[in-house]
Amino acid sequence: MAIDQEILEVSNMFRLLMKKASQDWNRGACKMNLTFPQFQILYSLKSRGSLKVSELADTLNLTSAAITGLTDKLCSQNYVERERATDDRRVVYVTITKEGVDAIDAVKETYREMIERLFDQLSKEDIQHLRRIFAQMLVNIDN
Repeated sequence: MAIDQEILEVSNMFRLLMKKASQDWNRGACKMNLTFPQFQILYSLKSRGSLKVSELADTLNLTSAAITGLTDKLCSQNYVERERATDDRRVVYVTITKEGVDAIDAVKETYREMIERLFDQLSKEDIQHLRRIFAQMLVNIDN
C-alpha cells in the first residue's frame, strides 16, 4: 500500500472515529440535552470557577463567538449565568449554576463509560504512543 493510500486510510478512520464518538456521546448525553462542547464548558466552569468568555474560548480552543452561542443555550437551560464586569462592560463572565453542576454530575458517568469503551483494549504503551502522535500532529498543524 502506498504511503499516500495509508495516510488517506488513517485520515478516513480518524474522521469515522470522531463521528462515531460524537454519535455515542449524543446517545448518552441526550437526557440532559447537552452537546459535547456544552459539556466541556460546564466541566471547565465547575473545575475552574467563573471565567471570562475569552478565557473559556482559549481553554476550549474555540472562538469567543462560538462560546457566546453555546452559552446562550446553556443560559436558556439555567445551567450557566452571564455577568458583565463592573469595571469593563465589554467583559462577560460565565458562571455555572446549581442546575449546571447537577447536569455535569448526571452526564459525567456517561462520559466516563464512553471513554472507557473507547480506550479499554489499548495498552498503556498504546495510549502513550497516541499521546505522542497527537501531540506531534498538533505541532505540525500549528506550523
